[in-house]
Amino acid sequence: MMSFCSRSAGARPLKSNNLMRLCLSAALILMTWGGASAGQWRIDFPRDGARIHSSFVALSGTAPEGGCARVLSAGAEIAKVCAGEAGDPSAFQRIVRLPAGASSIELHSEGQRLNPLAIAVVVEPPATQSGAKVPWERMRPGDVVLSHSIGSEQADLYDAEFTHAAIYDGPSWEGAPLIAEAVTAEDAQGLGEVRTVPIEQSMAFRRGQRVAICRPVSPLRPRERRALLDFLGSVVNRGLKYWGTAEDFSYLYAAWMLWDQRADRPRDEARFARIVQVMESRKLATDRFTCATLVWRAYWAATEGNLDLASPNRAGIGGRLAGAFKPGFLRRVSPYYITPDSLYRSGKLREAEE
Repeated sequence: MMSFCSRSAGARPLKSNNLMRLCLSAALILMTWGGASAGQWRIDFPRDGARIHSSFVALSGTAPEGGCARVLSAGAEIAKVCAGEAGDPSAFQRIVRLPAGASSIELHSEGQRLNPLAIAVVVEPPATQSGAKVPWERMRPGDVVLSHSIGSEQADLYDAEFTHAAIYDGPSWEGAPLIAEAVTAEDAQGLGEVRTVPIEQSMAFRRGQRVAICRPVSPLRPRERRALLDFLGSVVNRGLKYWGTAEDFSYLYAAWMLWDQRADRPRDEARFARIVQVMESRKLATDRFTCATLVWRAYWAATEGNLDLASPNRAGIGGRLAGAFKPGFLRRVSPYYITPDSLYRSGKLREAEE
């Protein structure tokens, strides 16, 4: 590539002083452009003037690598953002909670003499209450949300520690943090069974007695996180249906009826294998989901099968089913029957501390 100060063949020679001035001018132009693009803070979400139908606001944008800024609203500091926290070294993301009504959001960069970035938003939260105290502000895109829901069949049937699983999908176009989840038709409330909803409309918020925000022990690479969010975008809000708990247990029960309890093995291996094959196809399906398979499949697809959040499957069976299944039977079916406890107890997730 030819530099600004080289001479092409046949060009008329420049006088030395003129050549030096030309080189200095070119250098100053490059320095000015480079400084302007490399050192800027920018807010991508929410947009200035946005009306956000949630009390939670997903503040995200781009920043100088390693840069940090204080977040102020109504003159008070409410958070701090740093580039790189969500995996991208030149981006920031933080959930903040604002009171209903008009609010301001300002970014004051640390260590740089820049005018603060300021936007105005209107917060219109739904009239829903949560029974659990949850640090929703800790969530980052791709985090797994596990909850124990009030009145869950799983809690009564086999004493599950967690009964629902979901993923934080990032901000909506208006700046509301969205939870991706699969729910029953009864719990969908007209918003779809495999969907994204603001935090206050999610199962974890509305019915969670206990909620854990988790992320992989081995962090996803930026391209894997993008692939995970792309996978969610390909299946949520498209009219897909939920696999019912009753259907899941019907296959489990059918397999159990073929099990010789004394010998701890199938009475008919071929028929048993066919039922297990159906269970595996349900686990891998992308046209219907349970809450747990949606989370499992998203991570499995994003990492090209390298991260199996349900392996080993250490989910216990207690409650009314305690002691009902033989160890050999559980070993055969556990790879294909995934619950929220399967994700939590595999050792692949840890609760987010910040």
